Parts: sequence; structure tokens; C-alpha cells
Amino acid sequence: MTVNDSSSSGFSPERQRWTLILASFASFMVGLDVLVVTTALPTLHEELAAGVAGLGWTVSAYELGFAAFILTGAALGDRFGRRTLFVIGIGLFTLSSALCALSTSIDVLIAARSLQGIGGGIAIALALAVITDATPPEARGAAFGVWGAISGVAVAAGPLVGGLVIQGLAWQWIFWLNVPVGVILIVLSLMKIGETHGVRRSIDLLGLVLATLGVFGVAQSLIRGGEAGWTSPTILAGFIGGAIALILFVVWQAKASSPMMPLAIFRNRGFTGGCLSGFVLAAALYGNGFVFAQYLQLVEGNDPLGVGIRLLPWVALALFISPIAGKLADSMGERPLVILGLLLHGGGFLAIALMASAGTGYGPMIAPLLAAGVGVALAFPTVASAVMRSVSPMEAGVAAGVSNTIRQVGAVFGVAMVAAIFTAQGGYGSDATFVAGFTPATIALAALTIAGVLAAAVIRKPAPHAMPASPDMQPGGATS
Repeated sequence: MTVNDSSSSGFSPERQRWTLILASFASFMVGLDVLVVTTALPTLHEELAAGVAGLGWTVSAYELGFAAFILTGAALGDRFGRRTLFVIGIGLFTLSSALCALSTSIDVLIAARSLQGIGGGIAIALALAVITDATPPEARGAAFGVWGAISGVAVAAGPLVGGLVIQGLAWQWIFWLNVPVGVILIVLSLMKIGETHGVRRSIDLLGLVLATLGVFGVAQSLIRGGEAGWTSPTILAGFIGGAIALILFVVWQAKASSPMMPLAIFRNRGFTGGCLSGFVLAAALYGNGFVFAQYLQLVEGNDPLGVGIRLLPWVALALFISPIAGKLADSMGERPLVILGLLLHGGGFLAIALMASAGTGYGPMIAPLLAAGVGVALAFPTVASAVMRSVSPMEAGVAAGVSNTIRQVGAVFGVAMVAAIFTAQGGYGSDATFVAGFTPATIALAALTIAGVLAAAVIRKPAPHAMPASPDMQPGGATS
């Protein structure tokens, strides 16, 4: 192997800065879109006549496309260049955002959202990889803290931007906003991010198909089960077929010469603990976002802008706390921060679930929302740091792909779980029936979040990786 020209000078400070900024803002764009859509759900319910299943798939189609193509994007990036695939992912995300804005029915919107998720999955998998490539090991905790903070701005701005856009313009503009941002990111990425490669692997098409079918089968059954009936043939077929596909996927991964998800990587405790914690955190974040935004509008009577403002105590703290959490992770390790973050988030929403009613009002919810917001801000960057710091630079692409896939599957699971419980216990008929579904769904998510502490407990702070001794390999892991 020979050194890639873009990395021949090692860890260039200028390259570090630009790579971190651009990769973080790509994550910002993707994260903003998810949470803007969450704020728009009540509007989509009214304007496109979408039920719980349609609304659930508006979120889950994106997350499923995201999850399905993260690992494929990471493998393509290792082979053809991480910057190249990063740019392609942003381009597909930008184009499909325009298609979302042009949608005239919930079915068309769901299809466009799945394409948007594919582009977002490719881009974000490579975003973590290019940050790792450009940053020395001892500074990666701080780098991921910055990444978490900028991503946290999307979490904070998403509901607020969504409320402003929907109330002042129309829901379509939440997607049009991505187009100019995407174009700027593409141009600057081609100019400022160095090209790197990883271990060149074959594309595991069978693994991709099995994993997608498995997650899709289980998720659609969870989302539709309350409306269609849990014993209906299509629901049972989804559960059984999805489970079989996932079992076959695991069996195939153990035998494949170039597996989509190398099982050996899970022997690493820091990686495994970080991945499972990320699954739980994503399930909690997106599941709670799906149902709580609707509660604030449909039960509490707030307009879209009011919903965005009232979500700020939950989502706005990452901007301030995530950089501090990243630096603390460099010195004390990620485990205590992830554990504390999950406990705070789960406890906060458990309190909200227990106090929720048609007459509760917003005031009593501020303190638990703040606790949940601190929890997300602590756990979000440190989960990523635990995963990426636990592997060698040459494994960065695979690690980013696997961890992001698991996290997005967690998001799909969280939305599907709350949709299933909500439709089984409540509905949209009145404030009381909405609360009847909201309360048990939120309690279930809180229990899952707190149980995630068991996964976080296995995280260990790894020893810094020794610099490669080979003269044909740079510390950033770039090859030609």
C-alpha cells in the first residue's frame, strides 16, 4: 500500500478543522430533517389524512432506509473513497428532499423519505469515518464532543424550525431547506476534505437484503398491528418472516467471506456496549419525539411553533453540554457519562408519563424535560466516542457503519414500539383517548431507556492505539 496524497502530512490541523465542521454539519442537516418532521406530524395527520401507521412510516421509512444502507455505504467508502461516498450520500439526500417537498400524498412522501434515508445513511456513516481519519486518537473524544454539539443544534433547532416553517409557510418547506445546505456541503467537501480509503471489501448484497427484510417485517408489524389486529395474517407474517430473515442474516454473517456486519467486532466490549447503548438512546429519542410532539399539539392545544418552543428544554442543552461531555470522556472514559445520561433521560420521561393528562399543563413538565435534555446531551456524543475509540483507524469505516446501523434500527424500533402501544391503548378520538395511549407508550420507552444502563455498564475505556509502524500507512488510516 502507498500513502494517499491527502494524508501524506499526517494529521493536518486545517484538514482536521474543515473535516470536523463539514461532517458535523452534514449530521446537522440529517438530524434537523428528522426532528422537523416530528414537529410536522400533527399537520401531516390533518392535511394528508394520515393515520398512526402513515405517520409512523413517515419517520420509520427514513430510518429504515438509513439503517439499510449505512454499512453498504461504509463498505463502498472503504473501497472507492470515503470522501467520494460522503458527497454522494449528501447529494442523494438533497435530491430526495426535493422529492419529499413535491409529494402530494402520504404514500408518495413515505417513498421519498426512504430514498432520503438511504442518502442520509451513506453520508453519516462516512461522516464519522472521515472525522476519525482526520483526528489523532488522543483528540477524538473532543472531536466527537463538537460533532455531538453541532448535531445537538439540529436536535434543538429542529422542532423550532419546524414550527416556524409550518406556521409561517407550509410543511413542504421543511424539506426545501435541505437543498441549498446540501449543495454548499457538497462543494466545500470536495474542496476541503481529504480522500481516504479503508480495507477494501466486497459488497454483501445477500446480507443487505436479509437485514432490510428482517427489520422491515418486524417494524411494519409493530406499526400496523394496533390498527390491523395483532393476529391478522399480514401482521403475523411480518413478525415471523422478519424474525426468520434476521436469524438467517446472523447465520450468513458468520459464514460470509466479506460480511456486511462482521460478528467478530462484537468481541470488543467497548464497541458492543456503545452500540447497544446507542440502540436504546435512539429508540428513546425518536420514540418520545414521535408521540410527545403530538401530545403537546393535540392534547395541550399548542400550535406548531408553540410545540417547538416547548421542546427546547429537552433538546437545546446538547449545544452546551455535549462538548464538555466529550472532553470528560477523554479523561474519565465514556461509561459513567453514558450511564448517567440514560438514567436522566429515562427518569425524566417516566415522570412526564405519570403526570400526563388533558389538564396537566406544560409547567410541571419543564423540570423532567430538562433532566431528559441533560441525559441526551451527555450520552449522545459519548456513545459515539465509545464506539469509534474502541477500534483501530482501519476499522473506522466498518465500526461507524455497524454502530450507525444499530442506532437507526433502534430509532425504527422506538417509533414502532410507541405506535403499537399507542394504537392498542388509545387513539386520536379525544384528549382522554390520546392520553390513554400516550402514557403506557412513554412508560415503556422509559423502562427501555433505564434498562440500557446494563449495556452501558460493559463499556471500557480502551488504551490508546499504538501508531502504525509501517512506513506505508499514515496514522489517519488512509491508503491508496
